[in-house]
Amino acid sequence: MNLRKRIALAAATTALGTGLAVVPAAGATASAAPAAKPAAVTAATDARLAGPYGCNYTNSEPTLSLGSRGKAVKEAQCLLKHWNVDIGRHGVDGKFGTDTRKAVREFQRRIHRTCHMPVDGIVGKKTWHALKHTGC
Repeated sequence: MNLRKRIALAAATTALGTGLAVVPAAGATASAAPAAKPAAVTAATDARLAGPYGCNYTNSEPTLSLGSRGKAVKEAQCLLKHWNVDIGRHGVDGKFGTDTRKAVREFQRRIHRTCHMPVDGIVGKKTWHALKHTGC
């Protein structure tokens, strides 16, 4: 394997291992000349990177409760899965039902003492913050 391929393989492995998604620039081909910017910079400026935990349904953080639906619910469900909380048999479906409420309460219960988190089954500002960050 030549040096160029080894470097590309090492960069791709590092990017995948850290959760960084490298996307080739539009119109790029295998025989195209190297771009002026590294692929990671191009990907970052094009906002093509996945969220910090692989969830990238939305960046909005509305208050969610039983009956809520949509991309924000999918984002919360995905983040709950990231923190190893069982979200029920329906998985990430964008519907805030009883399984999702139970999962939210379980997550809140886990961090209740450390973060003074209310255990109410509602995804509000504090819960969103805790879902997206390792600390309170």
